[in-house]
Amino acid sequence: MFTPLAPVADGVYAALALDATLQSLAPGGVFADVPADPAYPFIWIEVSETEQRGGFGTKPGQGALPEVELRVHVFQSDGGTIRDAQLVMERVIALLADPPTVAGYTTCAIFHDTTIALAAEELNGVKVHELVALFRLYVEEGP
Repeated sequence: MFTPLAPVADGVYAALALDATLQSLAPGGVFADVPADPAYPFIWIEVSETEQRGGFGTKPGQGALPEVELRVHVFQSDGGTIRDAQLVMERVIALLADPPTVAGYTTCAIFHDTTIALAAEELNGVKVHELVALFRLYVEEGP
């Protein structure tokens, strides 16, 4: 594979979207793109490959070891509270304490680096509270 982004996003989505407890806390759902008219609270996931840790000469298909940045956003409308968003994020962090299954890769490790609370914002004309958790995920390309 040339990039782990789609398989990582699929693995994270499955880990989050299929959890009944998280579904009850965030009935708006889990998305890879912010919906035009979302229900709240909802979760938005982003992935990016920040660095290749496979060593000199590592090529796709030959044991690449990318570092993937995972950003998980929780949006809560101002009809809810920041505490509501914090409870959703708490469950997200618990679910990602163990690395998700990533097709085509061995998941080596996941680290939760920080969670940031952003001041009151507006999303598609709706005032929202937003929390963003930053993770580093290491996956090794495998058979």
